[in-house]
Amino acid sequence: MRHARIAMLPGWMARPALTIVAASLLLLPVARAADINELTEKLPHAYIGEFLWDGDKTVQNVVITFDQVHALNEQNAEALGCGSYEVGRRVTKIKVRMFVRLSDLEVELFEWSPDGNGSFETGGSHRGKLSEDFQQIDAQWTTTATGQHGQLHLRAVASAACEPAAAL
Repeated sequence: MRHARIAMLPGWMARPALTIVAASLLLLPVARAADINELTEKLPHAYIGEFLWDGDKTVQNVVITFDQVHALNEQNAEALGCGSYEVGRRVTKIKVRMFVRLSDLEVELFEWSPDGNGSFETGGSHRGKLSEDFQQIDAQWTTTATGQHGQLHLRAVASAACEPAAAL
């Protein structure tokens, strides 16, 4: 055990060792706060990509934009915005909320208020990962009622509007 080894050091060495350990513990929350600030400042506000239901070859073009990104606490951030899915010429606009856990960049993305498609599925969420450079989101949708899955792959872009990807 490391703590036991520190306690066994001669008195003149134990005090500086304990001081260093205590100081590092005090600085840990400051480092985390800076990291969450970096995440909220550097998270791109626009992503485009594709969604496919498992077992289906129909590609849905996706646009997601975040107009608000803020820290919930030292380890979690929230991004709010809107998006659209386009299949053929059918466009469905949605509202989105994404939660990001700083420790492992796990994300959960919720969608609601579909406009333009009465059969659009919002009962579930996308769970996955944000890349280390914040430039990609890869997640799996799971429908709560049926367990049906789909894959979402997004990449950051300089800007986008909550409109179909083909219009950009």
